Amino acid sequence: MTSNLDPDARSSYRLITLAARLIQRRQDDALAPLGLTRAAVIALEGLTGGPLNQEQLAEAIRVQSQTLGRVLTRLETTGLITRTRHVSDRRQLKVELTDAGVAAVEAARQAEVSAYPDDPDIAWKVLRDELTKFVRAVPLNRDSGVLPFAPPEHRAGHRPQAGRAAGMRGWEQPRQN
Repeated sequence: MTSNLDPDARSSYRLITLAARLIQRRQDDALAPLGLTRAAVIALEGLTGGPLNQEQLAEAIRVQSQTLGRVLTRLETTGLITRTRHVSDRRQLKVELTDAGVAAVEAARQAEVSAYPDDPDIAWKVLRDELTKFVRAVPLNRDSGVLPFAPPEHRAGHRPQAGRAAGMRGWEQPRQN
């Protein structure tokens, strides 16, 4: 079977997945000292607008309620959220951030920002706009409402690692002039 896919598009797809893996790995490394995972941070951020029940939170962050339950149990155990029975419907649990949870969201945001490349030559708005077009062009499925995150703020003095230290393979190494 042959493909009529533009070779530039194919290499771009590969770059998108590579960039996602690199960022996810760096996010995981940045969140680990805080005792958080990306799933935990997503759940915590879903509560920043105020308390929700588990089903509402699951819908807001686009996960299954059962999967979210395990994450919430860990967050409750560590004191980042509280779950209390709803007054009128005892089957419902109100999920709410604690003060420690609010602080954890802020710490996680700072840790994640430090995981992003800090290169003044990256046109973040152009990249975000192009990735938004890409995401919208992907055939609709259950993730149809997902949009890319906003670009990070630039931080002075931070330079991302290059080459193998940044997780690149030999064939991905930048060319030296």
